[in-house]
Amino acid sequence: MVIRFNAETPRYVQVRQWIERQVATGYWKPGDTLPPERELAQQLGVSPLTVSRALQGLAREGIVTRKRRVGTTVAENLPPNLLQRSFTIMALGLGGGTRQPVDFYFSSIQRSVLNTLAPLALRTLWLDYQIDQIERELLSTEFVGVLAMAPAAEHIALLEDLYRRGVPVVIVGASAQAWETPTVDTDNYRAAREGIEYLLGLGHRRFIGLFGALETFNSRDRWRGFRDALHEAGVPDAHIWTFTTPYADEVDEAVREGIRTALRLPNGPTVIFAGGYYLALSAMQTVHQAGLRIPNDVSVLGFDDPPSAALASPPLTTFRQPLDQLGARAVQKLLECAKGVRPDPLHEYLSMELIVRESTAPPTPAAHVPAQSP
Repeated sequence: MVIRFNAETPRYVQVRQWIERQVATGYWKPGDTLPPERELAQQLGVSPLTVSRALQGLAREGIVTRKRRVGTTVAENLPPNLLQRSFTIMALGLGGGTRQPVDFYFSSIQRSVLNTLAPLALRTLWLDYQIDQIERELLSTEFVGVLAMAPAAEHIALLEDLYRRGVPVVIVGASAQAWETPTVDTDNYRAAREGIEYLLGLGHRRFIGLFGALETFNSRDRWRGFRDALHEAGVPDAHIWTFTTPYADEVDEAVREGIRTALRLPNGPTVIFAGGYYLALSAMQTVHQAGLRIPNDVSVLGFDDPPSAALASPPLTTFRQPLDQLGARAVQKLLECAKGVRPDPLHEYLSMELIVRESTAPPTPAAHVPAQSP
């Protein structure tokens, strides 16, 4: 468990802060004996003198006691200021610079993060991906680590740099095998494949795929799963219509008209695979605008399962993400990183559950033909 040090703070101070975090978060409890100084130095990748200087400072504050032939132990009566100190987890992605109010996805993860942290006396500082603000907080705050929620592609270099500098970082809601930074994500690629297999099993052979911008990691993985599953099933490209939108919460009129045009074709699509919840709602609205019925003429499958999904007309077939588990596991992984433990696996994927409702059904003959237009 080697600490990755930053150049701005003396190493003995960073070692001291690291030991304080282990005590404050309960990794080492009152009465526990710390590893010998030479062993601890080797584990942390510093000199024994650096560890000794850090422990001397902790002993002066009453956090540890040092005795010959006994070693260093955590004090039985810890100073109140340690337990009351505002150790902070920085959660990125919900600050003032976000494009829209927090939605079901983010609010569910946020609730899970807060519930997991509540017994640990750790506060959470919610920030946007503003590098100057992050750097300022890292220097001024007793921080545990950084929890990065659903970062965009332009944020990854910042997060990778923080992790290389020794800042504990866990990315939640996005992933790539090439990243050095630990991640916890839902298995979007596998879910998309399962969704296509389900629709193929119903008898669908002509598909619309509707996705948010493919620069977004979840959208990219869902699109990849959609594409790969259809190609492996032998569905020709001529039977696949793919549309993308800049945002996952809205569909502009040009895309809607493209979908309506495809649905009017003599051999048009019989199902819309929507790579997000709001995209699914927009798809359902577009189908209704085209004078078609769901699922009689066109089936619709989406992602995410807020309570309103069951109240859609008809109720939406969709993938339910384990958002409570996602947030809790990300916090646990971050605390492991803060203790110097390299997460195993580095990239962790949680499975989704397909919730089948009334928006999907087997295709019917001429299902895609709309009512006669004037």
